[in-house]
Amino acid sequence: MKKIYFLTAFLLFLTNFAFANPLEFKTLQSDFVQTIQNNENKIEYSGNFISTTNNALWSYKTPNLKDIYFNYEKVVIIEPDLEQAIVTNLKDVPNLMNIIKDANKIDINAYEAKFDGVKYKLNFKNDLLDEISYTDKLDNHIKIKFKNLKKDEFVDENLLTPIIPANFDLITK
Repeated sequence: MKKIYFLTAFLLFLTNFAFANPLEFKTLQSDFVQTIQNNENKIEYSGNFISTTNNALWSYKTPNLKDIYFNYEKVVIIEPDLEQAIVTNLKDVPNLMNIIKDANKIDINAYEAKFDGVKYKLNFKNDLLDEISYTDKLDNHIKIKFKNLKKDEFVDENLLTPIIPANFDLITK
C-alpha cells in the first residue's frame, strides 16, 4: 500500500518537475503501461493518468480496476472489485519534492532522481516524459511507459474528485 502512495506522489511531483524544467504545464493526460518484474513473475498494469498542478488520478484498467486519487492533502484508492475505498492523509507519504528538485540530468533525454536508497531514471522523448524505471528495495524492476501524452489540454476537475459508492467499505489510515 505504501508503494502505491509513494508512486502516486512521486509521479505527481515528477510531472510538475519534468515539465517545469525546462517546460511548464497546467495539465497532463496519458495512457500508461506499468510493468513490475522480478525473478519469478512479471505483472503488467495499464490505464490512464490525468494530472493538474494540484491533483492526479491514476485509473488502472487491467488486470484489476482501481482508481487512485491524489492531492496535497490525501490519497484515495477506490477498488471496485473489492468494493472498498482506502483514504489516507498525505502525511503518511514521504515528502518527495526534495527528491525531484535534486534530480540530475544524466544525458540529453534522461534525468536521475534518488529517494530512500532507490534510483529513478526518467526518460524523455521529444521533450515529453516517456518512461520511468527503477528497481525497488525488494529487487522488483519497475517500468512505467507513457503513451499518447497530452499537455495543457482541458481537464474537467470533477474527474479528479473521488466519489465513493455508499455500499463500499471505507478504510481510513
